[in-house]
Amino acid sequence: MRFLPGNPRALGLAAALAATAMAGPAAPQPASRTARAPRAAEEGGKASARAEPGATPLRGSLGVPVGERLLSSSDPAARLRGIERLGAIGTEEAVSALLAALEQHGAPGARDPRARLAAVRALAPHARRDSVRQLLARELSESAPARGAASPLGEVLRGTAALALARTGERRALGVLVNAIVQGGAAGEAAARAIKAHPPASLQLLLGSRKRLEPALASFLGDLGDLRAIAALRPMLEGGDRSAQVAAARALARLGDEAALAKARAWLRKPEPGLFEPTAEILVYLGAPEAADAVAALLGSELGRMEGLRLAELGPAERLAPALARALPLLPDDARPRAVAAIGRAGGAEAARQLRRVLSERPELATAAAFALATMPGAEARAAVAELFDGPRAAKDADLRRLGLRAGVVRGLALRDAPEALEKRLLAALAAPIGSSDRAVGVFGAVALGLRDAVDVVGACSPSSCDRAAVHAAARGALARGERALAALAPLFAALAAPGGNPAPGAANAAKSGDAAPDAAAISAGVALLAEPGGGAIATSRLAALAEAGGPLSPLAARALASRDDEVVRGRIERLLEGSDPVVRAHVALGLGSDPMPDSVSLLARAYRFEDDPAVRRAIVRGLSRRTEVQRRRVLVAARDLDPDEGVRALARAALSGADARALDMPRSALATGVVWVAIVPNDPSASGSASSRPARLVRPDGLAVPVVADPDGVLLVPAVPPGASAVLLAPAAPPGDAGS
Repeated sequence: MRFLPGNPRALGLAAALAATAMAGPAAPQPASRTARAPRAAEEGGKASARAEPGATPLRGSLGVPVGERLLSSSDPAARLRGIERLGAIGTEEAVSALLAALEQHGAPGARDPRARLAAVRALAPHARRDSVRQLLARELSESAPARGAASPLGEVLRGTAALALARTGERRALGVLVNAIVQGGAAGEAAARAIKAHPPASLQLLLGSRKRLEPALASFLGDLGDLRAIAALRPMLEGGDRSAQVAAARALARLGDEAALAKARAWLRKPEPGLFEPTAEILVYLGAPEAADAVAALLGSELGRMEGLRLAELGPAERLAPALARALPLLPDDARPRAVAAIGRAGGAEAARQLRRVLSERPELATAAAFALATMPGAEARAAVAELFDGPRAAKDADLRRLGLRAGVVRGLALRDAPEALEKRLLAALAAPIGSSDRAVGVFGAVALGLRDAVDVVGACSPSSCDRAAVHAAARGALARGERALAALAPLFAALAAPGGNPAPGAANAAKSGDAAPDAAAISAGVALLAEPGGGAIATSRLAALAEAGGPLSPLAARALASRDDEVVRGRIERLLEGSDPVVRAHVALGLGSDPMPDSVSLLARAYRFEDDPAVRRAIVRGLSRRTEVQRRRVLVAARDLDPDEGVRALARAALSGADARALDMPRSALATGVVWVAIVPNDPSASGSASSRPARLVRPDGLAVPVVADPDGVLLVPAVPPGASAVLLAPAAPPGDAGS
């Protein structure tokens, strides 16, 4: 049949065929039926298809039924498409279909953590509906093993469900969260984080009709930090329920309300079993004069010693230094370094004296004591550090002298209060024999404090002839000097990281294939990649080999490789992004933020969907913040609203608010004054050689991985580390007789 231009029947048939082609294969249509063009909806690009009576194929291809068919599929990817399709439609019919599929006993989607997480995200905008709220409540609760409680996504799933409930600000949804807090466990922790992220407009929405609060809820109100809770907590101080009194008093103390002080002092006068620890905590939070004596008493008791240590860390006081020193030998081995650090934070002349005793009497805690002195303000601590490297014993004890020099450098970096004689002693150490620990300490200190440039100290260095100990120390020292000092090491890194640059025995065959592992000097010089995120002069094939090798250089090499994305290396980048090492995954995501390929934003979006590691999700959001493609917005909105990690949500908010992407980047200059000090001590004394010049990967609190190598005596000093917890992963020790890394 021939159709003339403008024929309404022809136009309707053409539109219907075009819509069917975009949606995918459709069921064959009877020849006698003709479908009309769908009408585009105004919101969200949704479309509602209308057909003549009896004409169902178009609706079956585009509407809710196809989502239901996908949900019942045995293919997990198809089920995810079905969930997202129904969530995008968002009608009452679509939501009901999604709920029915998830609640059906034995349904594939009900057992798949990925499908359940996708469903929670899709249903979050409808959390005010009773049926949706009930499903979110079930996902929040600690699930049975049959529902995937052991899945790595379990925490993400609980946190997302809790945030979806908290965002509503609705009484019944908040009631679900409060009940979870009262019951405790993982669900209670997720609920508490969600309410802190989205505090209710009125505390009455949280408290409901309760006349007296459960102890768990009272404790949460103290953590919430909302001063409106004081009125509800004060009446709990009186009454017969002692556990409620204790919880209320602790919460009021956290809120800074001195109504708890009278109760704590009354308990202090008439001690009862189990009351002394909370009493001491209340006194510490409120800064009461009796606090130090109460903490000292806990440190002196066998059952309360660990709680006393925690409170000594929470409220440092000069009067606690002797009590901490007395408790030191009675604490568990892994708690003793904490006690030494607490002595340093106590401060004052007595603390310095106690730390000197630790240095002389407890060699296993010498590093902890030296670090405490190095970071403790005051003339007493400075004099104690100077005595370590410039005192009478230092001339006879090389280990003590190196310990003191390191403490002096740390003090200079952290407090800008180095002892006067430090510079002279560091320069003298530079004259020590090549490859010695003494020279390594001098090199590190001289470079870190700006007395010498890293490149000048290292001098002529080639793969076959190089003072590797000096390279290790100079590279770590350059971290304290910022981007320019790190960039100056780029030529050295390029030379040492080349496939033929590894002089290790047995590496010749590997070098021919271009996959030779870098030796320790190349690993140290790899800090240059911090200043050159794109990899500088390193060949792309070499970056790929380093990224896939899994050593200390792998994360930074993976970041550089991702920034050079093209059709040739895309497959390798995708494998790294899906790999088992979360640090490498995070750095690939950072590199994709500078990827020249426009479709890399889709890689980041897919990676975010089911990533269980919050550090990787933060890196993905950082990467997306540098992209300009429209696809980034959907992921950033989901991250801002529903990600369980506070850091992820903050980064996503900043990216969506139009903040300069460079402001969200990890700093490349030496802005931080923190120093990580690690002494590598083998479990087997006969393996002491394994600690010498040991490569490692230090992951800073902001997620950036720094390749480092220890000094010959097994000590690692890494400067320019932001505040927070860092992680150090040692590379495998080389087998005896092998010079590999």
